[in-house]
Amino acid sequence: MNSKNFYDSIGGSYEEVMQRLGNDSLIERFVKMFPSDESYANLCKAMDEKNWSEVFGASHTLKGICANLSFKNLYEAASTLTEDVRKGSPSPSVEEYFNKVCTEYKIVMDALKSEGVA
Repeated sequence: MNSKNFYDSIGGSYEEVMQRLGNDSLIERFVKMFPSDESYANLCKAMDEKNWSEVFGASHTLKGICANLSFKNLYEAASTLTEDVRKGSPSPSVEEYFNKVCTEYKIVMDALKSEGVA
């Protein structure tokens, strides 16, 4: 896996994750774990059910994972959704925010597939 190219392709910050984790092998190890995380699946289920507390929990977890891995674009999308549902009742834009998370998640997963990870 070429970590720098991967991060460039997803709108992430390779420099930031390198500062946090220190070397490519550790970055690769954690990035390879991302597809098995259930936060996104939980988020999709909660959105289908319009269970806003579950949407909050799943989007907050996804946001945290993306912050740690420096997946900037997906982090920002998840953060926007998290803040929208934080108080329990979403804005009329909640579907738009969720769709942005879906788009950014797909970008990450497609990049992982092209790297032979997912």
